[in-house]
Amino acid sequence: MVRFSCMSALAVVACLAIAGCGSDNSSNDNNSNTPVATRTTTPGPPVATPTLTALPPTVTPSAGQSSNGPTLTPSPTQTTSGLDCEGEGAALKVTVTSDPGSDLDTGFTGIAHNSVATHDSTVTTNLDCQGDDCTVDGSALVGTNFGSPLPLSSGGVPVCVINTFTDPVTGTYNCASGCSDSQVKLQSKVFLVQDIAKPCPLCVGDPTPNDGQKGGTCESGTAPGAPCDVGGISDEFGATSNDCLPTGSSVGELAIDLTPLTTGKVSVDASMDCVSPLFPKGTCYCPGQIQPNSCNDGVCPASFTCENGPIDGLCANQKFRSCRSGTGTADCEDVFPGSGSCIDSPRPCFGTNITRQGQCGTQSGVLAAFFCVPATRAAAINTTGGLPGPGAIVLPAHQVRTPR
Repeated sequence: MVRFSCMSALAVVACLAIAGCGSDNSSNDNNSNTPVATRTTTPGPPVATPTLTALPPTVTPSAGQSSNGPTLTPSPTQTTSGLDCEGEGAALKVTVTSDPGSDLDTGFTGIAHNSVATHDSTVTTNLDCQGDDCTVDGSALVGTNFGSPLPLSSGGVPVCVINTFTDPVTGTYNCASGCSDSQVKLQSKVFLVQDIAKPCPLCVGDPTPNDGQKGGTCESGTAPGAPCDVGGISDEFGATSNDCLPTGSSVGELAIDLTPLTTGKVSVDASMDCVSPLFPKGTCYCPGQIQPNSCNDGVCPASFTCENGPIDGLCANQKFRSCRSGTGTADCEDVFPGSGSCIDSPRPCFGTNITRQGQCGTQSGVLAAFFCVPATRAAAINTTGGLPGPGAIVLPAHQVRTPR
Protein backbone atom coordinates (compact mmCIF):
# COMPACT_ATOMS: atom_id res chain seq x y z
CA MET A 1 0.00 0.00 0.00
CA VAL A 2 1.45 3.37 -1.02
CA ARG A 3 0.43 6.73 0.40
CA PHE A 4 0.73 9.67 -1.95
CA SER A 5 -0.52 13.15 -2.50
CA CYS A 6 -4.02 13.62 -3.79
CA MET A 7 -4.31 16.13 -6.52
CA SER A 8 -7.77 15.66 -7.78
CA ALA A 9 -10.94 15.08 -5.84
CA LEU A 10 -11.27 17.59 -3.14
CA ALA A 11 -13.31 20.24 -4.77
CA VAL A 12 -15.61 19.81 -1.86
CA VAL A 13 -14.40 23.14 -0.95
CA ALA A 14 -15.60 24.61 -4.10
CA CYS A 15 -19.07 23.47 -3.45
CA LEU A 16 -18.84 24.94 -0.11
CA ALA A 17 -18.19 28.19 -1.68
CA ILE A 18 -21.72 28.30 -2.79
CA ALA A 19 -22.76 29.05 0.66
CA GLY A 20 -20.57 32.05 0.69
CA CYS A 21 -17.26 31.04 2.11
CA GLY A 22 -13.80 30.90 0.78
CA SER A 23 -10.42 32.47 0.93
CA ASP A 24 -8.75 34.77 -1.51
CA ASN A 25 -5.04 34.31 -1.96
CA SER A 26 -4.57 35.73 -5.38
CA SER A 27 -7.53 37.04 -7.28
CA ASN A 28 -7.79 39.63 -10.00
CA ASP A 29 -10.08 40.45 -12.88
CA ASN A 30 -9.27 40.98 -16.53
CA ASN A 31 -10.67 41.02 -20.07
CA SER A 32 -11.81 38.56 -22.74
CA ASN A 33 -15.12 36.84 -23.29
CA THR A 34 -14.46 33.62 -21.48
CA PRO A 35 -12.23 33.22 -18.47
CA VAL A 36 -8.91 31.83 -19.57
CA ALA A 37 -7.13 29.59 -17.12
CA THR A 38 -3.59 28.48 -17.61
CA ARG A 39 -2.53 25.48 -15.55
CA THR A 40 0.73 23.67 -15.16
CA THR A 41 0.62 20.00 -14.24
CA THR A 42 1.60 16.50 -14.99
CA PRO A 43 -1.41 14.28 -15.65
CA GLY A 44 -2.94 12.80 -12.58
CA PRO A 45 -6.20 11.33 -11.33
CA PRO A 46 -9.06 13.64 -10.58
CA VAL A 47 -10.06 14.10 -7.04
CA ALA A 48 -13.65 14.46 -6.17
CA THR A 49 -14.76 17.97 -5.57
CA PRO A 50 -17.99 19.89 -5.16
CA THR A 51 -19.70 20.95 -8.34
CA LEU A 52 -19.96 24.61 -8.94
CA THR A 53 -20.95 25.74 -12.36
CA ALA A 54 -17.88 27.50 -13.59
CA LEU A 55 -17.06 29.27 -16.77
CA PRO A 56 -14.70 26.92 -18.51
CA PRO A 57 -11.22 28.27 -17.86
CA THR A 58 -8.75 28.07 -20.68
CA VAL A 59 -6.01 25.67 -19.70
CA THR A 60 -3.02 24.23 -21.50
CA PRO A 61 -3.21 20.47 -22.01
CA SER A 62 -1.17 18.48 -19.56
CA ALA A 63 1.55 16.34 -21.01
CA GLY A 64 0.00 13.89 -23.39
CA GLN A 65 -3.41 15.62 -23.21
CA SER A 66 -5.23 17.89 -25.61
CA SER A 67 -8.58 19.58 -25.59
CA ASN A 68 -10.67 21.75 -27.84
CA GLY A 69 -11.54 24.15 -25.04
CA PRO A 70 -9.19 24.47 -22.06
CA THR A 71 -5.51 24.48 -22.81
CA LEU A 72 -3.11 22.92 -20.34
CA THR A 73 0.57 23.63 -20.11
CA PRO A 74 2.61 20.55 -19.26
CA SER A 75 4.76 20.81 -16.16
CA PRO A 76 6.62 18.97 -14.78
CA THR A 77 7.71 16.42 -17.37
CA GLN A 78 6.51 12.86 -16.81
CA THR A 79 8.83 9.95 -16.44
CA THR A 80 8.11 6.30 -17.17
CA SER A 81 9.87 3.60 -15.19
CA GLY A 82 8.80 0.70 -17.40
CA LEU A 83 6.87 -0.72 -14.44
CA ASP A 84 3.21 -0.03 -13.80
CA CYS A 85 3.11 2.64 -11.10
CA GLU A 86 6.52 1.77 -9.71
CA GLY A 87 5.73 -1.94 -9.79
CA GLU A 88 2.43 -1.69 -7.90
CA GLY A 89 0.38 -2.96 -10.85
CA ALA A 90 -1.67 -1.65 -13.74
CA ALA A 91 -5.03 -1.75 -11.93
CA LEU A 92 -5.11 0.29 -8.73
CA LYS A 93 -7.65 1.83 -6.38
CA VAL A 94 -6.94 5.24 -4.85
CA THR A 95 -8.57 6.86 -1.83
CA VAL A 96 -8.18 10.62 -1.57
CA THR A 97 -8.53 12.40 1.77
CA SER A 98 -8.81 16.16 2.25
CA ASP A 99 -6.37 17.73 4.70
CA PRO A 100 -6.67 20.84 6.90
CA GLY A 101 -5.51 24.17 5.47
CA SER A 102 -7.92 24.67 2.57
CA ASP A 103 -8.63 28.15 1.24
CA LEU A 104 -12.00 28.92 -0.34
CA ASP A 105 -13.25 32.20 -1.86
CA THR A 106 -16.67 32.57 -3.43
CA GLY A 107 -18.81 35.38 -4.78
CA PHE A 108 -18.01 38.93 -5.86
CA THR A 109 -18.88 40.74 -2.61
CA GLY A 110 -15.92 39.26 -0.70
CA ILE A 111 -18.08 38.52 2.34
CA ALA A 112 -17.82 34.78 1.70
CA HIS A 113 -14.06 34.79 1.08
CA ASN A 114 -11.46 33.26 3.40
CA SER A 115 -13.44 30.18 4.28
CA VAL A 116 -12.41 26.55 4.61
CA ALA A 117 -13.69 23.19 3.44
CA THR A 118 -14.12 20.10 5.58
CA HIS A 119 -11.07 17.91 6.13
CA ASP A 120 -11.03 14.12 6.54
CA SER A 121 -13.52 13.75 3.69
CA THR A 122 -12.66 10.82 1.40
CA VAL A 123 -13.27 9.80 -2.22
CA THR A 124 -12.22 6.52 -3.86
CA THR A 125 -11.63 6.02 -7.61
CA ASN A 126 -9.89 3.48 -9.84
CA LEU A 127 -6.56 4.05 -11.62
CA ASP A 128 -5.61 2.30 -14.87
CA CYS A 129 -1.86 2.65 -15.37
CA GLN A 130 0.77 2.17 -18.03
CA GLY A 131 4.17 2.82 -16.59
CA ASP A 132 3.87 5.77 -14.24
CA ASP A 133 1.00 7.34 -16.20
CA CYS A 134 -2.54 6.58 -15.06
CA THR A 135 -6.05 7.49 -16.12
CA VAL A 136 -8.75 7.98 -13.51
CA ASP A 137 -12.03 6.08 -13.58
CA GLY A 138 -14.52 7.59 -11.14
CA SER A 139 -17.65 6.35 -12.91
CA ALA A 140 -18.86 4.59 -9.75
CA LEU A 141 -19.08 7.96 -7.97
CA VAL A 142 -22.06 9.23 -9.99
CA GLY A 143 -25.01 9.81 -7.66
CA THR A 144 -22.92 9.50 -4.48
CA ASN A 145 -22.08 12.34 -2.10
CA PHE A 146 -18.71 14.00 -2.05
CA GLY A 147 -17.80 13.96 1.61
CA SER A 148 -20.40 14.87 4.21
CA PRO A 149 -22.59 18.02 4.48
CA LEU A 150 -20.54 21.21 4.32
CA PRO A 151 -21.30 23.91 6.91
CA LEU A 152 -20.75 27.54 5.80
CA SER A 153 -21.63 30.78 7.50
CA SER A 154 -20.74 34.36 6.62
CA GLY A 155 -22.39 37.75 6.81
CA GLY A 156 -25.07 36.37 9.11
CA VAL A 157 -26.24 33.87 6.46
CA PRO A 158 -25.64 30.19 7.44
CA VAL A 159 -26.02 27.38 4.91
CA CYS A 160 -25.53 23.62 4.81
CA VAL A 161 -24.36 22.26 1.44
CA ILE A 162 -24.67 18.66 0.21
CA ASN A 163 -22.43 17.88 -2.78
CA THR A 164 -23.25 15.00 -5.15
CA PHE A 165 -21.27 13.77 -8.15
CA THR A 166 -23.29 14.23 -11.34
CA ASP A 167 -20.67 12.93 -13.80
CA PRO A 168 -17.86 10.37 -13.66
CA VAL A 169 -14.66 11.82 -12.22
CA THR A 170 -11.97 11.50 -14.89
CA GLY A 171 -8.43 12.68 -15.34
CA THR A 172 -4.78 11.77 -15.33
CA TYR A 173 -2.27 10.99 -12.59
CA ASN A 174 1.49 10.37 -12.62
CA CYS A 175 2.86 7.99 -9.99
CA ALA A 176 6.41 9.33 -10.07
CA SER A 177 5.59 13.03 -9.63
CA GLY A 178 2.19 12.96 -7.95
CA CYS A 179 0.93 15.50 -10.51
CA SER A 180 -2.66 15.30 -11.70
CA ASP A 181 -5.48 16.95 -13.63
CA SER A 182 -9.12 16.14 -12.95
CA GLN A 183 -12.59 16.75 -14.29
CA VAL A 184 -15.08 17.02 -11.41
CA LYS A 185 -18.73 17.99 -11.75
CA LEU A 186 -21.15 18.21 -8.86
CA GLN A 187 -24.59 19.29 -7.84
CA SER A 188 -24.53 21.35 -4.67
CA LYS A 189 -27.80 21.40 -2.75
CA VAL A 190 -27.92 24.49 -0.55
CA PHE A 191 -30.01 24.57 2.64
CA LEU A 192 -30.60 27.97 4.26
CA VAL A 193 -30.73 27.53 8.04
CA GLN A 194 -31.28 29.68 11.13
CA ASP A 195 -28.31 29.10 13.45
CA ILE A 196 -25.21 30.93 12.20
CA ALA A 197 -23.05 28.93 14.64
CA LYS A 198 -24.41 25.53 13.53
CA PRO A 199 -25.12 25.47 9.78
CA CYS A 200 -25.27 21.64 9.52
CA PRO A 201 -26.43 18.93 11.95
CA LEU A 202 -23.44 17.50 13.84
CA CYS A 203 -22.38 13.91 14.42
CA VAL A 204 -21.22 13.82 18.04
CA GLY A 205 -19.03 11.19 19.68
CA ASP A 206 -17.72 9.23 16.67
CA PRO A 207 -13.96 8.75 17.25
CA THR A 208 -12.86 7.81 13.70
CA PRO A 209 -14.15 9.44 10.49
CA ASN A 210 -15.09 7.25 7.53
CA ASP A 211 -14.36 3.89 9.17
CA GLY A 212 -17.82 2.50 8.44
CA GLN A 213 -18.59 2.36 12.14
CA LYS A 214 -21.46 4.52 13.37
CA GLY A 215 -19.91 5.37 16.70
CA GLY A 216 -21.56 8.77 17.08
CA THR A 217 -25.05 10.24 17.45
CA CYS A 218 -26.84 12.82 15.28
CA GLU A 219 -27.33 15.91 17.41
CA SER A 220 -30.16 17.27 15.23
CA GLY A 221 -31.43 17.27 11.64
CA THR A 222 -33.75 14.75 10.01
CA ALA A 223 -32.69 11.93 12.35
CA PRO A 224 -31.86 13.30 15.82
CA GLY A 225 -30.42 10.58 18.05
CA ALA A 226 -29.61 8.24 15.12
CA PRO A 227 -26.18 6.54 15.00
CA CYS A 228 -23.67 8.20 12.65
CA ASP A 229 -20.22 7.87 11.11
CA VAL A 230 -18.35 11.18 10.71
CA GLY A 231 -17.69 11.95 7.04
CA GLY A 232 -15.88 15.28 7.35
CA ILE A 233 -14.74 17.82 9.94
CA SER A 234 -15.12 21.60 9.88
CA ASP A 235 -12.61 23.35 12.14
CA GLU A 236 -15.19 26.10 12.66
CA PHE A 237 -18.39 24.15 13.14
CA GLY A 238 -17.63 20.51 14.00
CA ALA A 239 -18.04 17.03 12.50
CA THR A 240 -20.78 16.25 9.98
CA SER A 241 -22.15 13.00 8.56
CA ASN A 242 -24.34 11.79 5.71
CA ASP A 243 -26.34 10.07 8.46
CA CYS A 244 -27.27 13.52 9.85
CA LEU A 245 -28.94 15.57 7.11
CA PRO A 246 -30.46 19.07 7.33
CA THR A 247 -34.22 19.48 7.56
CA GLY A 248 -36.36 21.42 5.11
CA SER A 249 -35.95 21.92 1.36
CA SER A 250 -32.93 23.18 -0.52
CA VAL A 251 -32.96 26.71 -1.94
CA GLY A 252 -30.71 25.80 -4.84
CA GLU A 253 -29.38 22.81 -6.73
CA LEU A 254 -26.24 24.35 -8.17
CA ALA A 255 -24.16 22.85 -10.97
CA ILE A 256 -20.50 23.19 -10.00
CA ASP A 257 -17.72 22.42 -12.47
CA LEU A 258 -14.25 22.12 -10.95
CA THR A 259 -12.59 21.37 -14.27
CA PRO A 260 -9.67 21.52 -14.21
CA LEU A 261 -8.92 20.51 -10.64
CA THR A 262 -5.16 20.46 -10.88
CA THR A 263 -1.86 20.25 -9.03
CA GLY A 264 -0.59 22.93 -11.40
CA LYS A 265 -1.41 26.62 -11.65
CA VAL A 266 -4.82 27.94 -12.68
CA SER A 267 -4.92 31.52 -13.90
CA VAL A 268 -8.11 33.15 -15.21
CA ASP A 269 -8.61 36.67 -16.53
CA ALA A 270 -11.93 38.48 -16.16
CA SER A 271 -13.46 38.60 -19.64
CA MET A 272 -17.25 38.89 -19.38
CA ASP A 273 -19.36 42.03 -19.30
CA CYS A 274 -21.05 42.65 -15.94
CA VAL A 275 -24.84 42.89 -15.75
CA SER A 276 -24.56 46.40 -14.30
CA PRO A 277 -23.58 48.93 -17.01
CA LEU A 278 -21.79 51.01 -14.35
CA PHE A 279 -18.70 48.83 -14.60
CA PRO A 280 -16.18 48.57 -17.45
CA LYS A 281 -16.76 45.88 -20.05
CA GLY A 282 -14.93 42.60 -19.58
CA THR A 283 -14.40 42.93 -15.82
CA CYS A 284 -16.64 40.09 -14.61
CA TYR A 285 -16.00 36.32 -14.63
CA CYS A 286 -19.33 34.51 -14.71
CA PRO A 287 -22.68 34.66 -16.55
CA GLY A 288 -25.14 36.87 -14.68
CA GLN A 289 -22.49 38.44 -12.42
CA ILE A 290 -23.69 41.92 -11.49
CA GLN A 291 -20.39 43.65 -10.69
CA PRO A 292 -16.67 42.82 -10.23
CA ASN A 293 -16.44 43.55 -6.49
CA SER A 294 -18.01 45.46 -3.59
CA CYS A 295 -15.16 47.89 -2.92
CA ASN A 296 -16.42 51.41 -2.24
CA ASP A 297 -14.33 52.80 -5.09
CA GLY A 298 -14.89 49.78 -7.34
CA VAL A 299 -11.16 49.02 -7.35
CA CYS A 300 -9.61 45.77 -6.10
CA PRO A 301 -5.86 46.48 -5.74
CA ALA A 302 -2.93 44.05 -5.72
CA SER A 303 -3.50 43.41 -2.00
CA PHE A 304 -6.89 41.82 -2.89
CA THR A 305 -8.57 43.83 -0.14
CA CYS A 306 -10.74 46.93 -0.58
CA GLU A 307 -8.23 49.52 0.64
CA ASN A 308 -10.82 52.33 0.57
CA GLY A 309 -13.52 50.31 2.30
CA PRO A 310 -15.78 48.78 3.27
CA ILE A 311 -14.42 47.66 6.63
CA ASP A 312 -16.34 44.86 8.34
CA GLY A 313 -16.57 44.33 12.10
CA LEU A 314 -16.05 40.63 12.93
CA CYS A 315 -15.60 38.69 16.16
CA ALA A 316 -11.93 37.67 16.24
CA ASN A 317 -12.43 34.00 17.15
CA GLN A 318 -15.74 33.43 15.33
CA LYS A 319 -15.57 35.45 12.14
CA PHE A 320 -19.01 34.33 11.02
CA ARG A 321 -20.34 36.75 13.70
CA SER A 322 -20.65 40.44 12.84
CA CYS A 323 -20.10 43.20 15.39
CA ARG A 324 -19.98 46.99 15.66
CA SER A 325 -16.53 48.41 15.09
CA GLY A 326 -14.84 49.63 18.28
CA THR A 327 -17.17 47.80 20.70
CA GLY A 328 -14.49 45.49 22.11
CA THR A 329 -16.10 42.40 23.64
CA ALA A 330 -19.62 43.85 23.93
CA ASP A 331 -20.99 42.27 20.74
CA CYS A 332 -18.75 39.21 20.86
CA GLU A 333 -17.26 37.65 24.00
CA ASP A 334 -19.80 39.18 26.40
CA VAL A 335 -22.68 37.64 24.44
CA PHE A 336 -21.04 34.61 22.85
CA PRO A 337 -18.29 33.19 25.10
CA GLY A 338 -15.23 32.20 23.11
CA SER A 339 -15.85 34.62 20.25
CA GLY A 340 -13.24 37.17 21.40
CA SER A 341 -13.20 40.90 20.67
CA CYS A 342 -14.56 42.85 17.72
CA ILE A 343 -11.90 43.52 15.08
CA ASP A 344 -11.91 45.63 11.93
CA SER A 345 -11.52 43.47 8.82
CA PRO A 346 -10.93 45.03 5.38
CA ARG A 347 -13.27 43.47 2.78
CA PRO A 348 -11.53 40.91 0.49
CA CYS A 349 -12.04 41.19 -3.27
CA PHE A 350 -11.31 39.58 -6.63
CA GLY A 351 -9.27 41.65 -9.05
CA THR A 352 -8.91 41.35 -12.83
CA ASN A 353 -7.14 38.00 -12.59
CA ILE A 354 -7.69 35.00 -10.33
CA THR A 355 -4.67 32.73 -9.89
CA ARG A 356 -4.34 29.70 -7.65
CA GLN A 357 -1.32 27.43 -7.37
CA GLY A 358 -1.47 23.70 -6.73
CA GLN A 359 1.45 21.45 -5.83
CA CYS A 360 2.53 18.00 -7.02
CA GLY A 361 3.82 15.51 -4.48
CA THR A 362 4.07 11.80 -3.82
CA GLN A 363 3.35 12.14 -0.10
CA SER A 364 1.01 15.11 -0.01
CA GLY A 365 -0.05 17.75 -2.46
CA VAL A 366 -2.35 20.66 -3.17
CA LEU A 367 -5.24 20.92 -5.64
CA ALA A 368 -6.38 24.20 -7.18
CA ALA A 369 -9.44 25.20 -9.20
CA PHE A 370 -11.45 28.15 -10.49
CA PHE A 371 -15.23 27.87 -10.86
CA CYS A 372 -18.42 29.88 -11.18
CA VAL A 373 -21.17 29.70 -8.56
CA PRO A 374 -24.74 30.11 -9.85
CA ALA A 375 -27.43 32.00 -7.97
CA THR A 376 -29.66 30.22 -5.46
CA ARG A 377 -33.39 30.83 -4.95
CA ALA A 378 -32.65 32.71 -1.70
CA ALA A 379 -32.06 36.44 -2.08
CA ALA A 380 -30.20 36.58 1.25
CA ILE A 381 -27.54 34.15 0.00
CA ASN A 382 -27.19 35.80 -3.40
CA THR A 383 -26.99 39.35 -2.06
CA THR A 384 -24.62 38.58 0.82
CA GLY A 385 -22.27 36.26 -1.05
CA GLY A 386 -22.42 37.97 -4.43
CA LEU A 387 -23.97 35.30 -6.67
CA PRO A 388 -23.74 34.51 -9.47
CA GLY A 389 -20.02 34.99 -9.04
CA PRO A 390 -16.57 33.44 -9.27
CA GLY A 391 -14.99 31.02 -6.85
CA ALA A 392 -11.47 29.73 -6.28
CA ILE A 393 -10.10 27.01 -4.06
CA VAL A 394 -6.80 25.65 -2.83
CA LEU A 395 -7.14 22.21 -1.26
CA PRO A 396 -4.41 20.20 0.49
CA ALA A 397 -4.91 16.42 0.27
CA HIS A 398 -3.24 13.02 0.43
CA GLN A 399 -4.00 9.61 -1.07
CA VAL A 400 -3.56 5.94 -0.45
CA ARG A 401 -3.41 3.62 -3.46
CA THR A 402 -3.73 -0.16 -3.42
CA PRO A 403 -3.97 -2.92 -6.07
CA ARG A 404 -7.50 -3.88 -7.03
